[in-house]
Amino acid sequence: MKKILLILPLIIITFTSCDFKSSSDYNAEAENLENEGRYKEAITLLDKALEKDPENIYALLNRALDKSILKDYEGSIKDYSKVIELDERNTLAYINRGNVKNVINDFKGAIEDCEKAIKTKGTESIYMDLSENSFVDLGFEFDVKMEKIRFERGIARYNIDSLKLAFEDFDFCVEKNYELALSYYWRGIIFLSYGMNNEGCEDLFESQKLGNENAKELIEKNCKQTKN
Repeated sequence: MKKILLILPLIIITFTSCDFKSSSDYNAEAENLENEGRYKEAITLLDKALEKDPENIYALLNRALDKSILKDYEGSIKDYSKVIELDERNTLAYINRGNVKNVINDFKGAIEDCEKAIKTKGTESIYMDLSENSFVDLGFEFDVKMEKIRFERGIARYNIDSLKLAFEDFDFCVEKNYELALSYYWRGIIFLSYGMNNEGCEDLFESQKLGNENAKELIEKNCKQTKN
């Protein structure tokens, strides 16, 4: 009887110290913290999620985003790279990694990631934007619209003075009605750089009309005409 009494507390301690939460549980809790802007705390939970399952792509993507928000760009890139290692056709991981590279002025790296993202969808001229399908899992949640990819690539191209190619990207975005205020702005800047002031000013006026305050300074410097 004494042996039983001595062993029983040890069994209770061992049982109560077990972690019964799954990787998905920790990821879900982290998402709640992210919604509250508590990114450091969310990362702590995502670390636990990935201890449980190092191949939890959702946790890796969430942690990568949280790290980029907290300006841990190197850590963010590592997480996105891990996602790509696990799923080489993950469009979202490529474009998000490219976004981070744009932020740290690795524009060539950003262009490479954007082009890899495009390849996951097909080509620039023949591609498929996925839509949610309740019957077949086509990877909708990891898809990214072509216009978003080309917008990010346009910024990177502009920053390495590849203006003609950058223009093509922003022109495509205008056609697709994507981020119009900014797409008109960037296209307008490129027009101005080529001495095409009429076209540039027209785009800048459109950008300002759509709420982009940054267009005002360029208009004052380059556009003598007024527009109601």
